[in-house]
Amino acid sequence: MADKIIHSFQQRRQLNQEIAALAQTQNEAELLDRVRQLRRDHPSDLLAATLIRHLDTPNSQLRGGLGHLAALLPPDEVGPLLRSAAANRGNAAQVRVTAALILERFLGESLPPAILNDLSQSNEVAFQSLREAVEEGANNRHVLLEYVTQMHQTNEQIALMVMDLVTRLEPDSRVDFYRLLAQDEWPAVARMALVALERLAVDNDRALQALHTLRFMLPPDESELVARTMRKLQFTGRTYTPPAPTGWRALMSPADMGGSYSIWFVRDPEAPRINGVLLGMVVNHRLGILQTFGSEMLPAEQLPSPHAVGHLVTVRTDNGQSAVLLEIPFEVARWLVVQVHAAHWAAVPLRPLPGEYRLYADRLWGFAVPEIDPALAAYFSEEDTPLPSADELDKAAAELLAHPAMDGWAFNNRMLLHSLGAAGSSLAQLPAPDIAAIMLRELSQRAEYGQLLAALSAALRAQAIWLHIAGNVESAQRAYLLARTMPQLSPTQNPLLLRLLEAGLGPE
Repeated sequence: MADKIIHSFQQRRQLNQEIAALAQTQNEAELLDRVRQLRRDHPSDLLAATLIRHLDTPNSQLRGGLGHLAALLPPDEVGPLLRSAAANRGNAAQVRVTAALILERFLGESLPPAILNDLSQSNEVAFQSLREAVEEGANNRHVLLEYVTQMHQTNEQIALMVMDLVTRLEPDSRVDFYRLLAQDEWPAVARMALVALERLAVDNDRALQALHTLRFMLPPDESELVARTMRKLQFTGRTYTPPAPTGWRALMSPADMGGSYSIWFVRDPEAPRINGVLLGMVVNHRLGILQTFGSEMLPAEQLPSPHAVGHLVTVRTDNGQSAVLLEIPFEVARWLVVQVHAAHWAAVPLRPLPGEYRLYADRLWGFAVPEIDPALAAYFSEEDTPLPSADELDKAAAELLAHPAMDGWAFNNRMLLHSLGAAGSSLAQLPAPDIAAIMLRELSQRAEYGQLLAALSAALRAQAIWLHIAGNVESAQRAYLLARTMPQLSPTQNPLLLRLLEAGLGPE
């Protein structure tokens, strides 16, 4: 009996330590991994009871971890405990606020108006939570993103109340918070944060730098307002001089057939620092920035090793797989992302940039506007030249597709063939080039054909940049030739599409 009691005590103590350690995670991926491990290692009733004991935390990263953990537990076990904690006026306000946030954000429950009214009076608790987030954010800025994410599970009025509380912090402590909220999807919050940052920039250098970075990160109209503010500040002697991007480098993957590719920005550790920076993203010149991940706390051994520009680098991705990226100039990578921004802001409806990008992007945009070799920039320009012959285009398509960087460029055509019904059955008896030609005519009649051409054209232009830096300028020129002629070709004259369709007719 005594052994069981001791074991139970040790188990609870160990679990308490493991849950408390969630506050030390550096990003969302690490946080989710730890939470899933907790769920695997401990019984749900013990997790639910221990979760409740941690509701008094002012740490926003830990609160996020508690929420993710609650979402993995049986609702009939954790739900009543959280509802009781939120409703009990005898509990500390922090406990009630945290319980309410978890119920609403992670479990999708609406709290009774009486409880919400109680909690709305807890401004001092809210300020304490804000101050803790900002202090922890000085060492781990992901805490700020988690705080803002949780804030968005309330309502816009709460966010505006938080903005009022921020003015009680020291000026330097406000900058990152204002910069993050200036990119917020709630217009009133974003405008209020931007105005506050502009006022702070009158005599605060960090705020002036933050304004400079926002010129890259905001939609065109808001970016122009920031540029105008910075011009006004120049007349008062407040001029921002961008530093040189010392210590930064970049990596790029080949583009896939839809035009998406990865860019990794790396800053190696530098004495006396012990950690490096990695900001990765998946981008598309038609769709914008699709995905990001980042960390400012990586040791050197977890960063891609440095290589000369034009060399291939094998890296390890989050899912444990290997990928081969190309070392490219830092300024080229930033220039490519600037082009992607334009596509992102042109999308309807307008959507915010990914959260981790908004958080860490000041690392990239505190420098001057990127300038690159005109030969590279030309791959994204248009040329008014005569259309080459069909034989020349076909030769360019065949030689380009033979390059290893084009591996994976093929349609999965068996599904399309099946969609043609009886006609598809008879087509299966024809030679592959004939089937591809018939399928291309079928595709050209569909609404998505124009989108397909635009995607291929964007993919080819990105591929041209990759190939040029890799030292294969002839292949880069072929990709550019096929990209700029893509919209001018009729379906029967498009050799690249025909070859991609034919390549997709392999065995089922």
